[in-house]
Amino acid sequence: MPANDAEASEQIGRFVDAFYERILADSLLAPVFLDVAKIDLVEHLPRIKAYWRKMLLGHSDYQRHMMQRHREVDYRQRLSPEHYQRWLTLFEDTLEKHPLGASSERALTLARRVAVNMRQNLERFRA
Repeated sequence: MPANDAEASEQIGRFVDAFYERILADSLLAPVFLDVAKIDLVEHLPRIKAYWRKMLLGHSDYQRHMMQRHREVDYRQRLSPEHYQRWLTLFEDTLEKHPLGASSERALTLARRVAVNMRQNLERFRA
């Protein structure tokens, strides 16, 4: 990441925008985000950017608990292993094209954890 916090925040913003551009063009994931979750990009993208700023830069502007929202989505349409793998593949590919400098490896580790933890938590919730 750039040494300057503002530059790092902008870099995260560009990464998230590129990542969501790919998600919303993906035949497997786009319907989940748009038709099932019915995300409003104007609200959703700033939240996701805040999440990654918190995780990578230590910012405190993200204070939500993401599991409940994802449980609601999973209830409407069960998320499959393929959904998690596609999300992670798109994340990895986007990170390769839009690296986050010194934080790239941490972002990748966190994304892998998010995918595993989300899947485990949702499966446990279903049981």
